Amino acid sequence: MMKIALLAGILYLFTSPAFSALKLSDDDLRDILKVGHWSSSIDDSARYYQERISAKTLQNWIANYNESDSDSIVGIGLMVLLTSIAEWGVVADKSLPDDPHKKEWMGPDERSDGKHLMSYAVGGIGINHTDSGELKELFDYLKVNHPNLAPNGDRFFKLRGINYDIIRANGGVCTEPRSDIMDDLEGKKFGHDKFPGGKKYCPRFFPKDTTTLEDWQIFRHWMRAALRQENIQRYIIERWLNKVWLPSYREVIKSGGTVEEAMVNARIRNSSSVTARCAIKKAVLSANRIESQLAAYTSKECRGDSGHSRRFGSMDRPVKLYRHFRSRNALI
Repeated sequence: MMKIALLAGILYLFTSPAFSALKLSDDDLRDILKVGHWSSSIDDSARYYQERISAKTLQNWIANYNESDSDSIVGIGLMVLLTSIAEWGVVADKSLPDDPHKKEWMGPDERSDGKHLMSYAVGGIGINHTDSGELKELFDYLKVNHPNLAPNGDRFFKLRGINYDIIRANGGVCTEPRSDIMDDLEGKKFGHDKFPGGKKYCPRFFPKDTTTLEDWQIFRHWMRAALRQENIQRYIIERWLNKVWLPSYREVIKSGGTVEEAMVNARIRNSSSVTARCAIKKAVLSANRIESQLAAYTSKECRGDSGHSRRFGSMDRPVKLYRHFRSRNALI
């Protein structure tokens, strides 16, 4: 009977219309904003890094998880977003296992690949480094909800559809010497750190005739203003939950996998949905599905990148945390 009930719950999970849109609670948003040092004057600077979520928050998300309850899936997704993709740390207690990322559960610093609520000057926009098609949707959201958020709106919205890194690289980041405009549209200094280009980065995206120094200035001013809006932070996180976490969760579980495997696949999907789908197909044929997914993330066959292996430690963080707190809750 228990198996029948479980199967019924899983069937409801994949057929219920309510499951089509995951919502971020006000309490969870408030906690994330607090941990991310967010305010209406914050900038993209290492002064606001080293984000660390509390172990208690994670424990509550994990304890509440029920695969037939769509609301409880949100907490697991947030754990993946924060500890794996954004590489935020955990305020650890003595019971936590060793950090697979080998950083003693610390958060990201200026030398790491972490992502932040106010990311806009390197990597992408916001906590998941929104880019490409996601960035187009953010432009559309701003056009509808904040059309007059900042000056030069007409020119800003013409940047829709242009790759983030092309705008950045051609904004002076890749010239010698650097020529990016460090005053915003109101004549005040941008507060973001001057993140470098790079030997591999600049030849790939520069020079292009698509955008100018002024376009990068306008883009940064608008995106900084956007990320200082609470509803934009909610939009970015909820979009990630529904367009990255939910598809990975549904496809992995449907193929016979586990929630831990879905955590790994969501990190892959954050880089490439093509690679994520290929990784699931490979995993179905493997005795060790998680290891198979990791291999796909670095394989040419799945359009992966060998350099992604540097992320394996952070990808294992939510898996280790989930198993730790699930077993701990089972003993209570």
